[in-house]
Amino acid sequence: MIRMRLCDKMSWNIILFGDSDISRWPPSVYPSSFKIGPKASNYGESGAELTDVLHQTVQWKLQIEDGTNNIDNDNETANNLFVCCAGENDIGSGRSLDLILETFRAVLDALFPADNDSKQQLPSNKSKMIFFGPKFEPWLADDNTSRKQYTKLNNGFQRIIRKHQLSNQIKYIDCLTLFCTKDSATLPGAIYGGKAMADNKYFDADGLHLNDKGYGVWRQMVEETFVDWSGE
Repeated sequence: MIRMRLCDKMSWNIILFGDSDISRWPPSVYPSSFKIGPKASNYGESGAELTDVLHQTVQWKLQIEDGTNNIDNDNETANNLFVCCAGENDIGSGRSLDLILETFRAVLDALFPADNDSKQQLPSNKSKMIFFGPKFEPWLADDNTSRKQYTKLNNGFQRIIRKHQLSNQIKYIDCLTLFCTKDSATLPGAIYGGKAMADNKYFDADGLHLNDKGYGVWRQMVEETFVDWSGE
């Protein structure tokens, strides 16, 4: 199948970093491109903020150094695909947008170090990232303040990625209205006017976390991104 073409050519380590959206991702709904042997590692944690994601990257690197992970560490044959999602908990904890974005830059630099940073050469320069941005969720229906913060964060993440030296290796998935009803997501003022409403069919009963159907959308996004990269 075409969606497997990239994985057929290369050995990929799948490393997941982030908050509960990552930690709760059911293996049964992982993208098919994940199923390439024991090479997927999930470091996600419930309640994680971007500072925690930075610590997750440190943990991953330490495990590579001491050989306690289950992935292929041969930089000659292996490539790393980082799948990440975080930032919503930062908004919830009241961190300023400037501090959140500063930490986001640090996460990118940790996974995609500058060529002259000899102390940070552990990740392969063939690595790629898929980053899922913040999303409107059912519990936000009447919280316009948080919705506006999510929108600003979404724009800030994209701006930082565009300016990054390895932006061609990073795919940002704009999730802001991805899980909203189609009718509300296309209304004038959908984003800034608070009219885009999350569709409950993609979420658990708590109105916060994705269900299998929601993860199925993410699975499709990852697989489509792999197809795009396979043509490079």
